Amino acid sequence: MREKKINPFVKASVVYFIATVIGQGMTFLGIIVFTRLMSKADYGNYSTYYAYVSIFTVLIGANLFYALNNAYIDKKNEIKEFRKSVLILSTIIMVIMLLIALIVGCAVTHQFSSFTVIMGALHSYGFFLINYRMYSANMENDYKTKKWLLALPYALQFLVALIFVLVFPDMSYEARIIGSVLGVGVIAAIAYIEIMKCEGKLIVLDYWKYALGIALPTIIMSISYMLMQQCDKVMITNLCGAEETAVYSVIYYLGYALMAVDQAVAPVRQAWIFRKLDKKDTSETYILQKWYLVIIAILASVLILAGPEIVRIIAPRDYWKYEYIVPFVLSACMMVLYRFYTEILLFYKKNLWLSASVLGGAIINIILNVLFIPRFGAVAGCYTTVVAYGVIFAITKMIANMQAKRLYANRFFASFIAYFIVIATIYSLLVNHILGRYVVLIVLFVMFVIYMLRYKREWKSFLGNREA
Repeated sequence: MREKKINPFVKASVVYFIATVIGQGMTFLGIIVFTRLMSKADYGNYSTYYAYVSIFTVLIGANLFYALNNAYIDKKNEIKEFRKSVLILSTIIMVIMLLIALIVGCAVTHQFSSFTVIMGALHSYGFFLINYRMYSANMENDYKTKKWLLALPYALQFLVALIFVLVFPDMSYEARIIGSVLGVGVIAAIAYIEIMKCEGKLIVLDYWKYALGIALPTIIMSISYMLMQQCDKVMITNLCGAEETAVYSVIYYLGYALMAVDQAVAPVRQAWIFRKLDKKDTSETYILQKWYLVIIAILASVLILAGPEIVRIIAPRDYWKYEYIVPFVLSACMMVLYRFYTEILLFYKKNLWLSASVLGGAIINIILNVLFIPRFGAVAGCYTTVVAYGVIFAITKMIANMQAKRLYANRFFASFIAYFIVIATIYSLLVNHILGRYVVLIVLFVMFVIYMLRYKREWKSFLGNREA
């Protein structure tokens, strides 16, 4: 009897999901702990700092990890030397960016000292190194390495930061910054040493040219994407104060939890899509799309309908602003839709088109933030992000369909969007009725089980496909 094996895509996704839950669980624990140990102003300042770190992560490594997916197909016989040489290139770029941060960083970020700017640069490079090693693990189906990379950095970032905040309470957000950098730095250093141990030349200009040719066009996309996620926090700090940013950032993590799940699985999905497109075998993409969106829909429903109770658990009373919940989760859902089509454009190396679409969304987001945040406050930043993501999704979908027609079914996306209009409406009617919201959740769960039973043969076939 032939041994049954699970679909590699599904196996990797489950492993990465569990690791992500652990890693992001530490993030939520951090919210619970630090909102009580730090003042609202200090918490808001750290959130603003972290927003800059997220943006700077794109620049400091020039997005070179994006080249790895293509390199594993185009240069699979020399991939170890490729990884090592490109990592040296990233180090050179990091040093240049660090010098720039030293010279002009404080002029751009007036609320931070030069020391904080340097720490932000090191923090950013640590995240780049972790992403770089993670992309390699994706293409190698190295589940063991990736699960640790998903969980450990967040765990150490929380634990070391907690120690520093407790030991140096007067330093507050500066102590948390130092602790976070050291926590991420340990894992980043291990990843760096591991890659550098491989045989091969340190400098191979052909590799550098290849990697930069793929990575550089994505920088605009990634910066735009990060601006989409983070510029509202920066603007709220400057227009409404750090305390309002603190409240905004806490509830933002409801949507971020969903994005984190997708971001953990997305590289695996991307590697899978790359192999399917390379073989011109896309017969199972409909099944993947349908069940992925069903699972995301259920998770998002829990975050929305149980959102008020989650907020009450993770933060003190003065952080409770339930009007932020729905737009944050809807923004995360729009991001999930958009990422389905980024993978197609990345495979066909249409990076400039991808960058243009995200840049357009970022510009729209910034303009809307400038117009509406001063008038309506921080809540406006939530809704402007939903609009911007919707624009990006529409543009990216249109461009991707020109490259790979009907890879995904439009009806699944339409059903997904319609579903969340209904859930958002139900939430608005029942926001003050906890029993009603949880009855709806139970009904949705029963419907989910019935749906799974109805299409049992389909998803069982996908789970058991060893060639997927």
